[in-house]
Amino acid sequence: MVFYGPKFEQGLRLLLEAITEATNAPKPPLSPAAMHEELAELAGLRGRPAFYPYLGSGIGRGARAMLADGRWVLDLALGIGVHLFGHGNLDLIATALRAAASDLVMQGNLIFNREYNLLMKTLMAHAPAGMAHCWLSLSGADANENALKLVRQKRDGRPGIIAFRGCFHGRTSAMAEITDRPDYRIGQPRTFPVTYIPFYNRHDPDSSATALRTLRQTIAHTGDQTAAMVVELVQGEAGFVTAPREFFVPLFEECRAAGIPIWIDEIQTFARVTELFATTLLGLAEYADVITIGKVFHGSAVLFRKEFAPDPALISGTYSGATVPMAVARRIIEKLTTENILGPQGRESQLERLTRDHLERLSRSRPGAVSEVDGVGAMIAFRVGDGSINRTREFIKRCFDSGLILYFGGHQPTCVRLFLPAGILTEEELAEAFQIMERCLA
Repeated sequence: MVFYGPKFEQGLRLLLEAITEATNAPKPPLSPAAMHEELAELAGLRGRPAFYPYLGSGIGRGARAMLADGRWVLDLALGIGVHLFGHGNLDLIATALRAAASDLVMQGNLIFNREYNLLMKTLMAHAPAGMAHCWLSLSGADANENALKLVRQKRDGRPGIIAFRGCFHGRTSAMAEITDRPDYRIGQPRTFPVTYIPFYNRHDPDSSATALRTLRQTIAHTGDQTAAMVVELVQGEAGFVTAPREFFVPLFEECRAAGIPIWIDEIQTFARVTELFATTLLGLAEYADVITIGKVFHGSAVLFRKEFAPDPALISGTYSGATVPMAVARRIIEKLTTENILGPQGRESQLERLTRDHLERLSRSRPGAVSEVDGVGAMIAFRVGDGSINRTREFIKRCFDSGLILYFGGHQPTCVRLFLPAGILTEEELAEAFQIMERCLA
């Protein structure tokens, strides 16, 4: 049994000092050849190689991570947007160490410690108006699966889903059926109907009218078999595609009139759009029936209105999350809401403005090389050249070889997605990242 007290805190301070010392004077655990060999072994075990030859040493400092062979890289991929406070954050490490001393590694729906309750309490204190309950789970796809159950239960078992073109909602069987990527479900059967309507297109003045007209036609034909409309307020996999509030409101009003619930998928957007929730940023809380979150949350959750509370047998599971990520997730929310990261003058907004300025300068210095900038807050995307997937991937891999980790999104055209570690990224590091990008565009 662990007793927290002066000796525990003293030991924790010593351990944090040792971590800091190791980070300041690191020794690579592997030679380049040994790292290459381990990556080849990893590829054999996985059945395919890694996207780029990243094998971390476990040593990181802010926006930078040291690879196993001792090479430092600047990380603007963040495990696909997970690590908003970067690598080696001593505050989060201290939180994790305290939680690791608990008697439970994993917590679930039968047995849970205080971390479970305190995390939900902290989350719900900042949740959009109308959300009455919260259910914790592991991956974002788990939360979306639970959301699918809730809306189908509310609609008496109706199976169908209305979604947007370009959407991404997860990799489980059901979520892959909803996601608008046929290549993500090769060899998989279709088991329920999904109807797609066009997402907002800022280059088309008739975009909103077209989407509304398509939605009305869909409801007229299949509304009586529809469980919900699922929405990413900022499309993630499609390449951080944004839309204004005025685009969503008529669509949501139409669903409301037809009795179709609104399920907002904030797995990608949670904490990364200058507010904790994109639903709050766009003033859409009154329309949301179910909201899912993940990524930065270091776990996942589904939030829902009181009338969507599930039957006791509908949602359960052995695990709701590990003790350490639960404690860290709570601390992340506390830091986000107290350290001037969110809001119109917060760090995410500042970094968005700086990033757009850098992209504008890059576009002027290399005409035609960079275009179609979109996104919000800590998630910004842009197109390289013609946006072909081959050219985009080649650019990303050149950047990696030069010490910068990036990732892509979308599918013909493809874009580069910047996941900004807003909790720790400096203006100097952002400028360095763009210097590398400019060299790699040559």
